Amino acid sequence: MKRIYSLLITGLLLFSATSCDERLANLNVDPDNSPTASDAQVLTSALGYMSYVQDVELNMNSFLWAQYYTWGIGVSIGNQERFVSEPDDFNNYWIRSYAQVLTDVKFLTKSDSKAYSGIGKVLMAYMYQGLVDHFGSVPFSEALNGEIADGSILTPSYDSPDAIYASLVTLLDEAIADLDVAPADAGADDLVYGGDLEKWTKFANSLKLRILMRTSETAPNAAAIQALISSGSFIESMSDIAKVDFSGATGNQNPMFARMTWGVGDFYFASNATVNKLNELADPRLTAFYTPASSGTFNGQIRGIDQGSIDNEPFTAPATDYSGSSPVAVADDNSVFFMSPWEVWFLRAEAAARYGTADDASAAFATAISSNFSFLGVDGASDYIASLGFDGLTSLDDQIDAIAVQKWISLNGTQEDEGWIETRRFDRPASRVFTEGIFQTPTLTVLPQGVFPSTWLYPETERSLNANAPAQRTITDKIFWDN
Repeated sequence: MKRIYSLLITGLLLFSATSCDERLANLNVDPDNSPTASDAQVLTSALGYMSYVQDVELNMNSFLWAQYYTWGIGVSIGNQERFVSEPDDFNNYWIRSYAQVLTDVKFLTKSDSKAYSGIGKVLMAYMYQGLVDHFGSVPFSEALNGEIADGSILTPSYDSPDAIYASLVTLLDEAIADLDVAPADAGADDLVYGGDLEKWTKFANSLKLRILMRTSETAPNAAAIQALISSGSFIESMSDIAKVDFSGATGNQNPMFARMTWGVGDFYFASNATVNKLNELADPRLTAFYTPASSGTFNGQIRGIDQGSIDNEPFTAPATDYSGSSPVAVADDNSVFFMSPWEVWFLRAEAAARYGTADDASAAFATAISSNFSFLGVDGASDYIASLGFDGLTSLDDQIDAIAVQKWISLNGTQEDEGWIETRRFDRPASRVFTEGIFQTPTLTVLPQGVFPSTWLYPETERSLNANAPAQRTITDKIFWDN
């Protein structure tokens, strides 16, 4: 199978960056004698791009809206914290997802090797779920078909988000079937599991559970979830984490660290939305998530800043008077996480509470928290879990609130984007646990008091160049699973 590296293939997919005329003018590749790439090379490329997208385009964009961090001393409040959003704010995520990651991933799904095709299908499902969770309707069935052999579809139609979700479950079933019969073809090129296909199957089942649970408030599917819990293997331990590691050496640094160090800078400080909740719960993870202030009245203590209020703070105070990110969140050798055992155990706890699965909700809840404590190297998990009193909660809504808060806390530092996504899902009519409880309205917000973003805007280049693009959204529009 040949992979054409021309701009026609990687760039024309969705007209994301420059005009069609400019791209066609640069086309000078003979498709019958084009460069080829091996499955191994393409897998490494896909995972490298995917790590950057996850950490820089997603986590760095979402940790403010998840209210883990806020702008700090030395900068004026940014548009993100005023909830001023422009269509091109998320252009890079769109381009890199389609023209880089998904282009590679599609190549893998067509591989003659069941190992690579199975891995490719897992990655494709992961990427498309992310696109749906941020934009809603996106190109899916006609996307990635810019090649002549695929029909030269240069203005792909947009699929409904619920239809894409259903297709992703089917895609993951196909991936699991491929992985079940595959020889161990992948190896060092597999930056996630080193060719361990059993762990890829765990990733596939865990991702399938995430997708099915995402619609629990709007389109519950108890039978499918019960069957999956009863028969599937999941990410359960530290050795199962779906992640890409970085050594910290030059050229192999964590993407967020590199972006902050060589690009935008680290002007992010602990948000009091999170700090206040952790203090309220006497959560010993507080000092794992944030570094203590090293000067001023609060020297040696965790001191946050109210979300989006930096313009009201005295600029004479040094940044060291406040708490910044800890190495858990920002370090040159941090891994980029796709799914973690604590995320999956929280999903299983919620599934047990909602649908009476084979799991015990209380045990799964405790395992989720204890696994996060273990990862952070924090003692006291048993006493902390006991203090939460989950066993004594008698209503489903109280159980869901407890899971929601602990999941949001546990995703801090490793999966900030998933943390923001889940605050939107858990913030439901029965309990606005975040928007009417934990979250703080930024001082200079352009939205009404107590109103927070719930989606991203389509890139303007996509809307101007693809006639099938839908009308622009507002950042308070809801994704189909959000009510």
